[in-house]
Amino acid sequence: MKFSKIIAFAGMFAGFSGAMFFSAAVAVHAATIVAVIAPVTSAVSIPVASAATTTKATVIATTTVSAPIIPLSDCGLTDADVAKIAAIQNDPTLNWSQEVTQELAMRKQLIGKTIACAQANVTALQTALAKTPASGDAANSIQAQLQSRLNDAANFYTIELGKLNGAGISGSQSIASEILAWRVGTYAPLSGQVNNFILWAGNQNLFSTAQTRMNQTQQAVSFFENASANSDLQSAFTVAYASFQTAKDDNASAQAALAQSLPPAQSLALVKKSLDDLSDTYQKFYAVSDIIKTLLPQ
Repeated sequence: MKFSKIIAFAGMFAGFSGAMFFSAAVAVHAATIVAVIAPVTSAVSIPVASAATTTKATVIATTTVSAPIIPLSDCGLTDADVAKIAAIQNDPTLNWSQEVTQELAMRKQLIGKTIACAQANVTALQTALAKTPASGDAANSIQAQLQSRLNDAANFYTIELGKLNGAGISGSQSIASEILAWRVGTYAPLSGQVNNFILWAGNQNLFSTAQTRMNQTQQAVSFFENASANSDLQSAFTVAYASFQTAKDDNASAQAALAQSLPPAQSLALVKKSLDDLSDTYQKFYAVSDIIKTLLPQ
């Protein structure tokens, strides 16, 4: 191989290899799902040959991605709210009619407050989802499906709010029970699915970047293999390639879980695994880079 070609290729490899490294971590907290690819600064020294001297080019790469996760707000009654109702029930200065009237008014006020809080939460999710870039028909379909379900949620709260007008105490209790059961059984899973989709969609640029890096690395390996076969280099690349395929498979599985509206814990676990695998892929790129460094002119 001509020395001039080695020099040219060394410069090209130095230009992209340092941008290939990151570490992934996903943290899950009780009511709020937060997922972040934690930036871990990594440095790799790559020898860049020149006609006269060899210098060290150190490229530091950090990648950070965080999704705008919207927590499921606690829109239920507080102890203070319950105390207000109890105070009316236990007020000795009120006759039966006054007690019923004031208790009903207080119940309606508190239920209205709860519904307003829930509606604000739905609006926040709708806004975040609408701002999420989705690429491809499958992703667009999931996004549209989730928006439709959020619209249904908004309509549910509007209907429940309308029921309050003619409700008595037992009716208001029934409305409160309906809202609670619906939030637990329907809205909480929906909220988790929306947040997971926002996270998943935001991570797709990482997979696109990784694919570009993989293609460039494959070109680099082919270049050196054509010049002089090296079994260690080919083996290291094969391992990295297999890791990336696993990451892509898990990423596709996460997309499928979102499309099927599987429980949020399942789709989140797949998103996390895809990022862990992608992190592993970048770590394996280190091995490829280290071997290539030994093949560059010193």
